[in-house]
Amino acid sequence: MIVIEGVPAVLRALPVGELWIGHNKRGDPVLDAVLAEAQAQGVPVREVRRGDRVQAAGAALTVLWPAGQRWHPEDNENSVALTLESGAWRAAFLGDLDQQGEVLASPGNLNVLKAAHHGSRYSTGEALLAQATPADTVLSVGRNTYGHPHPDVLARLAQAQSRVWRTDQVGTIRWAIP
Repeated sequence: MIVIEGVPAVLRALPVGELWIGHNKRGDPVLDAVLAEAQAQGVPVREVRRGDRVQAAGAALTVLWPAGQRWHPEDNENSVALTLESGAWRAAFLGDLDQQGEVLASPGNLNVLKAAHHGSRYSTGEALLAQATPADTVLSVGRNTYGHPHPDVLARLAQAQSRVWRTDQVGTIRWAIP
């Protein structure tokens, strides 16, 4: 998962089969730029909802969030959250959901968690960690003025005994999917 501002560069640099969005927020300059680049690159755009699924090469992506048709005024609640499954191996990517959204998305037991919202103190809650029990957690974070990842999140991950992989410390993280 990448920050929406980075999507146009990805669309220009990599082959993309389809762009998934949570809600098409009309008049948002950042989303408008993303959609314009998708159109320029000939990439179809689809608004996805819980249960949408695609399978390829023995793996499946399943949308967990958004759950309904209603656009939410809080942009983070319009995040696309999904699971990636290959056999018994499971990972979840939770966008920018807060703790309540994580619980509602309900990713189930996980091998790898890509923590929501760059490790914001409002994400990666105890309820999620108790449900998901991820052996490994990826924190996609760079230099920022927000304090990400928040020390409370790091403490919750330590308490859950999940190994933490931070992009600000190790750079690009690649995971072999079994």
